[in-house]
Order: sequence, then C-alpha cells, then structure tokens
Amino acid sequence: MRKFLSLPLLLGGLLAGNAAQAQTTQGTRVLGLSGGDFTFQSNDFSKRFSGTVIPSVGVFVADNLAVGAALQLGYSSFQLKSLSNFRNNSLAIGLLPWLRYYLPSESRHRLFGELSAGGVYNRSRAREDSFPNERISSDINFLAKAGLGYSYFITPAVGLEGLLSYQRTGGDRNTFGGGALGLNLGFRIYLPTN
Repeated sequence: MRKFLSLPLLLGGLLAGNAAQAQTTQGTRVLGLSGGDFTFQSNDFSKRFSGTVIPSVGVFVADNLAVGAALQLGYSSFQLKSLSNFRNNSLAIGLLPWLRYYLPSESRHRLFGELSAGGVYNRSRAREDSFPNERISSDINFLAKAGLGYSYFITPAVGLEGLLSYQRTGGDRNTFGGGALGLNLGFRIYLPTN
C-alpha cells in the first residue's frame, strides 16, 4: 500500500516543481496588481496620505522573458492644520512599458529583474481657507525604473511578489522630480496558452 501511495506523491512533486518553470515559458500571458508607497501620518499639526496602485498586463515573448505595460495610479493628500487650513491633493497617472527576466529555476521561488520607462501625468491642486482661489498645476514627466524582485508561486498559476526598485523621475523636485527607492508588493496570474 505504501508503494502505491508514494508513486503518485512523487509524480505530483515533480510536476509541481516543473509547473513554476512552465508558467514563464513563451506564450504565457500575465495579469498583475501591485501597490506601494503607502503612507498615513497624522498629528496635531498635519495629516498626510499617499499610495500607488499598479495594474499590469504582459506576455512571455521567450522563455523567462516577458514584456508588457503597467498603469501607475498614485494619489497623495496633505493637510496643514493651522489658521489658513492649507490642503494639497495630487494625482499621478502613468503608462509604463516594462521588460522582465526571470532567472531559470524549477523551484516555486523565482528571482527576476525588471526595467520600465514611460510618461507620468501629474496634477496638483492646492487651496487655503484664507485665499478664495485654488492653485492648480499639471505636467507630464518621464519616469524610469530598474529593480530586482522575488516571486513565490503559491499555485502553478499565481505568484506573490515583491519588487525593490530605484526610480528616476524627470521634472523639478517640487513636481515629483528626482530619484527614489521604492518597494512594491503584489501578485501575478499566469495564463498559459494551452
């Protein structure tokens, strides 16, 4: 009886190990959602909230090599609790084509590198109770990212992942310009062609 049960378990273990590799083969489509840069801070003088959500789609053009596009949606709000009651809300929407390469492995644990670059539209609105008019500004900046990540396949078709990246944004420092290090956490769904 033991020999009868151990054979299917061994076969299942071998197939599960190959399933993670099969998800990164040519033709596999990818749907993902990640988020990062979430901040909430509140004290007697100010209140701040910010966050970014990034849905993405892609396809493996070769084994372990995927290309796609991500829609970066960012929001931040800042309020200064004083006599003037200053408030500033900012919205960032970006379209970022990306390129990702997974290191070959037969494990559920996969390391990858990712490059992305594109444009980001930023809109900011500021107002104070002491001034009747709002100040609205908008611009488009270039954004480029390079990062290293880790993906864990919880099932053959779903991977949880983290991506640590350095990003460089065009524009001045007052309108999202400069460099920054960021961490995004999320998941991806892998849809093989067959």
